[in-house]
Amino acid sequence: MTTPSDRPLMAKLSAIAAYFALGEIRSYKRAPGTNHNYLVATEEGEYLFKIIVNTTLEDVLNGLPFLQRLQEQNFAATAYYLRSSSGQVFYHSPDCDAVVLQRLPGRNPSLSPAVCHEIGVVLARLHLVPCDNLPEKRHWLDARYLPETIEKAVNMYGTERLRETLAVIDSLKHFQPATFPQCIIHGDLDTSNCLFEGERLVAFVDWQEVGVSAAMMDFVQTVIGFCFVEQDAGSDYWALFNSELYHALYAGYTSIRPLTPYEQAHLDAALKYVGLTQPAWSMLMWEHYHPGEQMIETNLLFWKYGLDKLTLPVL
Repeated sequence: MTTPSDRPLMAKLSAIAAYFALGEIRSYKRAPGTNHNYLVATEEGEYLFKIIVNTTLEDVLNGLPFLQRLQEQNFAATAYYLRSSSGQVFYHSPDCDAVVLQRLPGRNPSLSPAVCHEIGVVLARLHLVPCDNLPEKRHWLDARYLPETIEKAVNMYGTERLRETLAVIDSLKHFQPATFPQCIIHGDLDTSNCLFEGERLVAFVDWQEVGVSAAMMDFVQTVIGFCFVEQDAGSDYWALFNSELYHALYAGYTSIRPLTPYEQAHLDAALKYVGLTQPAWSMLMWEHYHPGEQMIETNLLFWKYGLDKLTLPVL
């Protein structure tokens, strides 16, 4: 039964369902996570309604050419946006912007070597999809993001408060992402952005950071998402690197797409470079998420994952 407080949301979801001709809503529930996503059952089936709140409709539409390329190349490990009768893939109204996908089976996985191996295999298949003639799209792993974000952070906090960050940046001054093989990337793979049935991957989801970048950058981003195990609250680190998980991810990936010698030689630099993107973003957004608290750079992910000291195993 819909309560008075639920009625505005129900009206919003019903309008989205009507726009995509999905029939009357039978049930709905909020999906896990910070986004405003809803699992919705209608007369036509089960769907994921993604109400756009943490990005913009323009960002979503900028990702369409990349998803269309994956669809054309029969990349099966994702769901694609539904189209309305007018051919649009988005709903727009004064109340909200939204896109709709078919609901897929499965759930977010727990970390295991088998899961990491499967992720590596499918990630490599993604990286083999041709990326020629796709438009430019900004994302976390593009070559400009980190330098521009660090510059903004320095303007906010000054060089002394970012002393450790700037030292890492200086050590990476010869690392040039554009010199490595380029591909379509997911850009944000971790256990929350994929669905599994048992140890079989059903889909990668949440393609907000899709674009073209160095394949090895997406690989090490996935290492951060799948090869670190969270620690107890009393530990000096939030998470510790797990070599068994890394071996499995690496073996799965390289069984489909072997790394070039140039990529292999720069994996550690790539890991440190990519590892700074999330902390850099956190610095800019600090007051929004931690009002009144002091931002201390070495309390952010890069240092709490030990990325400043980590050397990846040579396999």
